[in-house]
Amino acid sequence: MTNLAIEIKPENVYDPFYDVLEDCIDDLENDPNMDSLDDITAKLFEKRAELMGHLAKAVLESKFEDLLKQEYHNCPCCRKRLKVHTRNVPREILSLIGPIGLRRHSFYCKDCKHGFYPFDEAVGLADGKMQPDVKGLEAWLASEETFERASETFRRSTGIDISAHHMHEAANDIAGELDILDVAPTKEQVERHVSELSRGKFRRPILMLGIDGAHAPVRPEPSARAEKRGPGEGKEVKGFRLYLVGEKRIVHLASWHQIGSDRQLFKDLEKIKSAGLIPEDKVRLCVVDDGASWIWNRTRELFPGAKLVLDYYHCSERLHSLSAAQFGKKSQEGRQWVESILAKLFHNFVEGSLDDIGNLEADSDEVEEEKEKTFRYLEKRKDKINYGATRRGGYNIGSGAIESSNKFISNIRLKKSGAWWYPSYANNILKLRCAIYNGTFDKVMDKYKNKFGKEKAKGDAVPKIKLVVDNC
Repeated sequence: MTNLAIEIKPENVYDPFYDVLEDCIDDLENDPNMDSLDDITAKLFEKRAELMGHLAKAVLESKFEDLLKQEYHNCPCCRKRLKVHTRNVPREILSLIGPIGLRRHSFYCKDCKHGFYPFDEAVGLADGKMQPDVKGLEAWLASEETFERASETFRRSTGIDISAHHMHEAANDIAGELDILDVAPTKEQVERHVSELSRGKFRRPILMLGIDGAHAPVRPEPSARAEKRGPGEGKEVKGFRLYLVGEKRIVHLASWHQIGSDRQLFKDLEKIKSAGLIPEDKVRLCVVDDGASWIWNRTRELFPGAKLVLDYYHCSERLHSLSAAQFGKKSQEGRQWVESILAKLFHNFVEGSLDDIGNLEADSDEVEEEKEKTFRYLEKRKDKINYGATRRGGYNIGSGAIESSNKFISNIRLKKSGAWWYPSYANNILKLRCAIYNGTFDKVMDKYKNKFGKEKAKGDAVPKIKLVVDNC
């Protein structure tokens, strides 16, 4: 049926595709080396880009035939009716299916000094040779692997050879203007998850907010590309993770990690709150972290009704450090002493636990100093270490979820052997990784594609006509 519809046209736009397809079939049938499935698929993969490029060209010419033949078009700036400026201007683009050669008409408004291609804008072509689907896959792979490995993976997967340098540029181009709301789920998506967990329940579901940091190897930002690199140092990647607590699993909502200040982290949290992604009236909000004062203070300002929990493992670690100093590492007496204090914390005897620490008879000045430090640390946070009541309320008492987020989003990519980062580039990679793990990478790419339409809609008063388009 499709062939009959095509044949009524004076010239069949699909003929070049059929010619290439026939040549490909002849090669397969006449090649004496086609001895296995691997041989056949390798040959087809080699021809794939050429075949799909001709097919895509034919579909575009068929679907947008009127645009390719039009003689007049209105200027997008002043709406003046214009006659075609140059016919059949060639352009080659590169998509994931391979290179596509096109010919289309250009128009030019002398009054506005604005040149344009109606076909390019109607089809949604990006400036340059590489199209968004190529750049999207580049950014995805570059966020997961080194740029060199990403380049090799791209070539093996698509048959398209793209340099590691271009992978780097594509990732930064896509991520450069993203902020937290671009990589976070929508308010409607969060409310849907909350509603699902609320169904049939007497109490509101628990929304956990984990806040923590991890170090990344960075160098000072250069003032010029050829400038000598500065000395390396470790900077903290501050991040948070939002997740709902189900009966047998957690429901991930959003992770966000960036190299930046404490103030910037809480500005981002405030954006999340203002966008309705933390519905405090529909959930029981709980913040768990390592007990840093700056986190507690800012969290109380932003979420005054939230339950605050000192990460159980940080608490336990403090007690074990004191035990090792007093009783020796791995001693049975020390282990029993720590377990007795933790048992009291799980049975609402917080004051009794603090008394046990205060009453410990230190064997040395060093142990006494460690004891005082541990006592002050826990006494200051005694309203956050009632772990038994906290667990019975259904809350998580550990920071494993945010630690996991640190590992999979930050450490795995930024801490590869020999890696050093400029903070801005590291943050762009982190944005992409957050989008991938938040399930919002397609939303990020939609924003990137829409950017082209907005830029073209501005109608800048500069010539846009190019007879030959740059490769990248």
